[in-house]
Amino acid sequence: MILNILLISFTFLATSCGKLYFGGYNMSNFDPELQSNEYGKDVQLYEDAMRTNDKFGEYEWWYFDSKLNDGSVIVAYFWKITNPANPFGDIYYIGVNYNKSDGTEYKKIKFFNEKGPFKDDIKISKKSPDVKFANNIFKGDLENYRIRIDSKDFDGFGFDIILKSTIPSYRPQDGIINAGDDYFAWLAAVPNGEVSGTLEFKGEEFSISGKGYHDHNWGNVPLQKLFDNWLWFRGTVDQYTIIGYELNTVDKRGGFSIPGIFIADSTGIIYENYGQNGIFTAKENLILDLYNKKNEPLYSKLKILTKDNFYVEIEGKEVIENLKLFEIARVPLAPFFFKLSNIDPYYTRFKSDVTIKLPNGNIYRGDGVLEIMDLK
Repeated sequence: MILNILLISFTFLATSCGKLYFGGYNMSNFDPELQSNEYGKDVQLYEDAMRTNDKFGEYEWWYFDSKLNDGSVIVAYFWKITNPANPFGDIYYIGVNYNKSDGTEYKKIKFFNEKGPFKDDIKISKKSPDVKFANNIFKGDLENYRIRIDSKDFDGFGFDIILKSTIPSYRPQDGIINAGDDYFAWLAAVPNGEVSGTLEFKGEEFSISGKGYHDHNWGNVPLQKLFDNWLWFRGTVDQYTIIGYELNTVDKRGGFSIPGIFIADSTGIIYENYGQNGIFTAKENLILDLYNKKNEPLYSKLKILTKDNFYVEIEGKEVIENLKLFEIARVPLAPFFFKLSNIDPYYTRFKSDVTIKLPNGNIYRGDGVLEIMDLK
């Protein structure tokens, strides 16, 4: 009898997971004609500060990656998820990746508590980008940032760097994708910059330099209730900085594709476009070996062509990280229950190649980072 009850409970949870995860049917559609466009071109300092208001379900993160001169890649992201029901307070964590050119890699996600006997020092400003989780720091002013990862928190891996912007901050319109009262926002605070500082790994400390990127995301609705998936890329090609993406809303939000492209150099923005305004995308290279076979088809190559004859081709080459999102949810048994309902979200990051063809016919090649967010 007890076994039967357990089986019935598991079946109910599995069949209910879809509605719990994706939401009901009374959600507002994304409307490309009703997107916020009031801020103007100049990004203000507070836009890279904390933008959420401590309401249940809000989240935001500050992200940094760098391609170092020795060919290595370092990544760090500081996350906050508002969850007053959690006995330890809101959820805070930092994720790091270090991928050396010789194939050596290190990655870890560490959680930080704001309550309880093991309280950590957590501070996030609403006036400027000033984020502190214990001795880990993400602080700046849109032009210069200090990013510090404490090696004591990450098994002897850490870095202390300065990121100096060479490209003005950017967001498409106000950077906010909204569907009714629900929204997801993105700011490329440093589309490209110079990185310098020190890195510690396996007991050795040495100087590093390279190119870096920083963006900031925040929202008030679980990503899977707004998007099926997205492909997003940032990289450098000769003197050009490129950001390209395609975000795909769920059918319940209208099933829209939201493409975008940004091209700039040290003189400023050369070209930018957003939404279904003369941007055409195509995907190739079906991924066969990273996800559950029942997952939706995902691709590691993105092509973007604009009506103004800018063409960008992005191809993921080497996996830096392939993360099952339920592994960081910290909800007991959640991976098991959702697996029964074939919901299996992933986040994947690739070292990537990029080719750009300008309207004058000139072709340039470079590299960067491609990410895939699979929310199904």
